[in-house]
Amino acid sequence: MPFGHRNNSYKYGGFRQYRPVQQTHGHDYNKFEAPPPPPSRSVFDFTLEQGNLAGAKTAKSDLVFAKEIVERAANLTPSPEVRSQIKQYAQKVIVALEKEHRENTLPEVGVTRIMHVGSFVTGTSTHLSDKSDVVVQLKCLPSFETLLILGNKIVENMQAADPSETGVALPTEDGCIISSHNKQVRVLVTINPLDSVKLEPELHLDETRMMINHFSLRHVSWLTEMTECIPKETVQEYHALIRVLKDVRSRFRGLQPLSVWALQFLAFHCLFDGPNRQKTNLGTAFRRFFELISAGIFLPKAAGLMDPTAPNHRIGFDLTFEQMDEVCIAAQTLIRVFATGDDGYRAILGTKGTAADLTKTTFVWNGITIEPSETAYEDGCYDQPPSADADKIPVV
Repeated sequence: MPFGHRNNSYKYGGFRQYRPVQQTHGHDYNKFEAPPPPPSRSVFDFTLEQGNLAGAKTAKSDLVFAKEIVERAANLTPSPEVRSQIKQYAQKVIVALEKEHRENTLPEVGVTRIMHVGSFVTGTSTHLSDKSDVVVQLKCLPSFETLLILGNKIVENMQAADPSETGVALPTEDGCIISSHNKQVRVLVTINPLDSVKLEPELHLDETRMMINHFSLRHVSWLTEMTECIPKETVQEYHALIRVLKDVRSRFRGLQPLSVWALQFLAFHCLFDGPNRQKTNLGTAFRRFFELISAGIFLPKAAGLMDPTAPNHRIGFDLTFEQMDEVCIAAQTLIRVFATGDDGYRAILGTKGTAADLTKTTFVWNGITIEPSETAYEDGCYDQPPSADADKIPVV
């Protein structure tokens, strides 16, 4: 099923409906157009509006927690040895792929593009990041047999360069994993979007997965370019914010439908797009992330953030209606936990309190009972045509 057409998600069209647009700024990001999003309404942003609210002040705890966020991120960061081992193994895989690209011993596969992507490239890996990612664009329309052939060729080239190499290739739904002892590299396969009209669902890889893999090429390019324009100290703050938000997402099921890209871009907005386009405090950015989600930034027709790597797409457009609702009510529950004070803040941050899922469990904070928000979305509610009398005023 094409990307954006699963369940009740937005009907934006699939991978095959994209077409190249004129490149800008001298960079070829291989961008593609899509139909425009639906009409939108604004989302309340307390950080931007507090200057217009009588008595509103930035929480003093936000300044205190900026330091705790940095410390928490440091504890979540893999050791330099682990990061070095995984990156070195990824480089071996890339060298093996580049050899195939040059020699073209598998013309029926046709490697055309290779790029290292993911958290080990953007500098946001955590203890949960045990694999490095490499995206490979192919000329052919890949089947699972193609993945096996490509994976075995990668291992063969690696062993030719290093006879002690013991890696094996394990096909997955969107590529293959090259694994050796405690080191793993995910080889993620994609194709030229213009070739997707030829895909056959029963024969080839899933179009949705290949589209996501293709988007990751642009995501890492955008993040790399942005961080090159920012002072090093500020980049470190951004990386710290990403690490703690990834950890929060892993602990709270209600936030897990969010993609890593949605998390990264919304975090970038929360940190750098403050009042008067100024950078916000790190503690404020952390809280603001949940405030915007709870205000409905990912809900239907909300004025969401437009994706700079995918024209006419907004961030989070891949969420289904059920997932939009789940993410929103999870954030609303966490905002109520924030409001209980420093203990609630630290429970969300993961430095104190219970290990239970606060978005799914009832808890008492300082004598205040906080229950998970109730689901608002009902299956099929967006499928019902409006009543002919819906806009009529009843006569009493």
